[in-house]
Amino acid sequence: MGNSLSISVIIPTFNSSQTIKACLESLIKQSLKPEIIVVDDGSKDNTKTIVQSFPQIKLLTQTHQGPAKARNLGAKKATGQILVFVDADMEFDQDFLKDLTQPIIVN
Repeated sequence: MGNSLSISVIIPTFNSSQTIKACLESLIKQSLKPEIIVVDDGSKDNTKTIVQSFPQIKLLTQTHQGPAKARNLGAKKATGQILVFVDADMEFDQDFLKDLTQPIIVN
């Protein structure tokens, strides 16, 4: 793919203990390795504990302010040149990020 750009994946989450693990596992298995940032929006379940079990993932927390503020916080803390926003109930094929960013990188 020639030149590559760094990618940050930002996941706003609120009470996502039922889905966040599968989401994170699918992102860790990506063929392009991103920075992964989870912004917990004041969850009352064990979402934070699940995220903390993945040492390679950056966890940010805030009081419950909604997904837009969570995305903005994640974007401010991200180091990637390309920002990808996903939800905590999504799972991805291993080439998701490669396929998503290839048009950006080649052009």
